[in-house]
Amino acid sequence: MNNCKNFTKVVSTLGFCALLSTTAYAGTSDSVFAIGAKVGTQGIGIEGRSPIAEKLYGRLGVNYLHYNHKDGDSKLNYKGKLTLLTVPLMLDFHPSETSGFRLSLGVAYNGNKVTATATPNKPIALYGNTYSPQQLGTVKSKLTLGNKAAPILSIGYDNSFISESPFSFNAELGAMYSGKPKIKVTATGAAANQTQAIADLDRDANKELRKAKDYLRFFPIISIGFKYNL
Repeated sequence: MNNCKNFTKVVSTLGFCALLSTTAYAGTSDSVFAIGAKVGTQGIGIEGRSPIAEKLYGRLGVNYLHYNHKDGDSKLNYKGKLTLLTVPLMLDFHPSETSGFRLSLGVAYNGNKVTATATPNKPIALYGNTYSPQQLGTVKSKLTLGNKAAPILSIGYDNSFISESPFSFNAELGAMYSGKPKIKVTATGAAANQTQAIADLDRDANKELRKAKDYLRFFPIISIGFKYNL
């Protein structure tokens, strides 16, 4: 909760500063704001961009994707849900005033997570121990990331405010560092109160979510989109 409050303060402060800078810079351009849609590894998003100073632009967006999956390495046959939710606040620097090529850095609210649920209907053997369906009940595993405010570094192309056309194209390639993954396992059966059972379930959940942990920790950013100058 404290991370979210701190992130909100950072976004509010940077956003206010960007607004003041944009107002001061607005006299050099007919358009002061561009908005559009994009699609990529972060999901489907909407993004706005505005000039702040010479060669420097501010960018704020929201990305979302929800995906269900059933396969995995677990013996519990988890049904999983991947939720991607990011709110990036970025600064774009263009080495050349006449080129769309940019270097970007920023920070994003990171709400990416994976949840998985399993309700066994037969005894399950885990690491030398066997558990009945009654012992386990419904097992839930949740993977979250350590950084709610995650840093981003990227390169890309965006010719909004550079092209004479009100329509512009943009693309991005980079990475977001989400921090160390955290996995929490719960069960509704008697196993919830057994240390060995929880340890076995935790080990099994880590095996199930191994690929997700690796993917989400250093999250790849690849996207394409368009904007319209207002």
